[in-house]
Amino acid sequence: MFTFTFKNNSIDELDRFVEEVMDKIEARSGTRRKQMFKKGHGHTEPKGAFSITYGYTNLEYISPTKSRKPVEGLTRTYETTFLTAHPELKGIFQELVNLHCPEPFTVDQVQINKNWWSPPHKDSGNVGHSWIVGLGDYTGGETVVEFSDTNHFEYDIKNKFVGFNGSLFTHWTKPFDGKRYSLVFYNHKISS
Repeated sequence: MFTFTFKNNSIDELDRFVEEVMDKIEARSGTRRKQMFKKGHGHTEPKGAFSITYGYTNLEYISPTKSRKPVEGLTRTYETTFLTAHPELKGIFQELVNLHCPEPFTVDQVQINKNWWSPPHKDSGNVGHSWIVGLGDYTGGETVVEFSDTNHFEYDIKNKFVGFNGSLFTHWTKPFDGKRYSLVFYNHKISS
């Protein structure tokens, strides 16, 4: 179980959040994220890297012996394994957004990435604006958003929320050194 309360909106508190919450997350990427990484980079994701969804999915089946928890009142909507295991994180993520995002919103879905170098892609299941923030002790790792064939912009997301529509614009992560987390907050078609 995770417990954490921000004392203020300082960079020191973001560093404490990394140490007390993010560094304690133990996870492995699901099959789709592993395939995305391999297709985009031509090799498997690095050891210790992961990309997991915290929120909801329309995929009930995990394995022959495991299924996901259904969401009451919604058809074919299930909690992701990480949400079922750690519902307390939703409040912690909401507090992070309320303190640090320039346009606070209600947390619905979070893509949690550790040392995950995202290849160029669009988020086909997302609805509207997404917000991303980078955390940790790293250099590089800018998020590139391609607004057209000739217009793209590199965003330094370290300790800063940056918003864009990931379903409309191709985006990716530049190479980085160090320990890099990114949190992508978004609304998904199945939960909106």
